[in-house]
Amino acid sequence: MRLIAAAIIGTGLGGAAFAECALPEPSAPASGWQVIEGEDFAFTAENPAFPGLTVELTMDAPVIPEVLDFVQLDRYGGRVALLQYFSGDPGTSALVTMVRNAVIDLGTGQTLATPLYSADCEQIAWTWFPNHVEVADAAMIERITLPLD
Repeated sequence: MRLIAAAIIGTGLGGAAFAECALPEPSAPASGWQVIEGEDFAFTAENPAFPGLTVELTMDAPVIPEVLDFVQLDRYGGRVALLQYFSGDPGTSALVTMVRNAVIDLGTGQTLATPLYSADCEQIAWTWFPNHVEVADAAMIERITLPLD
């Protein structure tokens, strides 16, 4: 594992605090994905194995994203896929490592949503249903409708 975020935070009282979050190395399925920078620091990801598919990547800080994993979900007939990526480490007094999952409809090539997967290495709750997924963080529950064949 490699260290993505490590910050020394001056407390003003002669002390320092460290914020650390180790991110896993990219999986084998992540290796085929290429991150492309567009205008105004917007990013997408493409893979030659999926011609015509462009996945939009939501960012949490001004960094170059890194694809960590890709999986097609058999439960949904292989039509729904997740592209997991490092989306930044925002913060002022401490850096918070953010990882997102792009939820992709492989049938239409549409990026359905890019909710958080983890924040500061704490996994966000994802609950899967036959026709949708709910992603619940401390602030809200996001409901993502999934395609049905």
